[in-house]
Amino acid sequence: MGIEEATIDNSKTILVIGSIGMDQTIFMRQVPKLGEAQFGEIKDSPGGKGNNQAVACARAGGATTFIGVVGDDFHDELKKALEYDNITPILLIKKNVKTHKAIILVESNGISKTLVNPGADEYLDTNLIDKNIKLIKNSYIIIFDLEIPLQTVSYAINKCYENNKIIILRPSFIASEYHEELSEDTIKKVNYLIVNESELSLISKLPASNEEQIESACKKIMEMEPQNLIVVLKKNGCILWNKEVSNKKYCSYYDENDIKDFTGAVDCFIGVFAAYLSKNYGLDEAIKYANLAVSICVKKVGTIVSYPKLEEINIERRKHPNW
Repeated sequence: MGIEEATIDNSKTILVIGSIGMDQTIFMRQVPKLGEAQFGEIKDSPGGKGNNQAVACARAGGATTFIGVVGDDFHDELKKALEYDNITPILLIKKNVKTHKAIILVESNGISKTLVNPGADEYLDTNLIDKNIKLIKNSYIIIFDLEIPLQTVSYAINKCYENNKIIILRPSFIASEYHEELSEDTIKKVNYLIVNESELSLISKLPASNEEQIESACKKIMEMEPQNLIVVLKKNGCILWNKEVSNKKYCSYYDENDIKDFTGAVDCFIGVFAAYLSKNYGLDEAIKYANLAVSICVKKVGTIVSYPKLEEINIERRKHPNW
């Protein structure tokens, strides 16, 4: 089935429950050394991993709803941004609380480092999950990140599991100690555990700096029995593990020298992957389209601004007729 022929099935809504806020991205040649000052270009834009995933999903054609918590400082701006991308926003406003804020340092080689103040994200609690349980029951795929409280995520995953929903989790940790709290019982309920190399290392408690180490770390995580493990690699596409396949490699559609900014690439992958699953594409095809979207976004500077729309994905797909 070609993407042009695929239609959006509104009964297959994608629900993102996650972080949302404002990013301040600073582009520079390299991170300054101690005592050194450098010029940098500064841009402000909506962000948060949950928000990123929702935008990537909606732009790829997924019928998307987002649940998050904001302060009383950026509510209107973030709500309008979600609606601009045809996302249904459900935003709880916390008075006298600052919205999630991230400072992202991006070097000229595309490597980024991020500082996060979760702010209002910390108020996304189980009460908000209970208030929206009908929406969870009526959704097809639910996506989580861990920039919101782990207790809330674990609780919501249990609710999704009880209702036979497709669960996607990116264990994007603000604090490294979170990986000790992510229980195997929760991991077992996740349909797609999607990580980068750093997250892979944190969960497995093993290094993941080369191909051999990554394979060992994947084996360790598979002992925790996620239904599928996908590792999105910066230089080499991604890897799939499940009960049927081990270490199945998917190529990237860009060269290392093409990377201008890798910030948000994993969130782009997750959103596009979910969109194609919701349109009845098989696992292989959904992964390939998600990789294709990543190849588009890493060649641009910025996070959400770099995420492709459906027509851009279609154009790029035609460049690879025999993938």
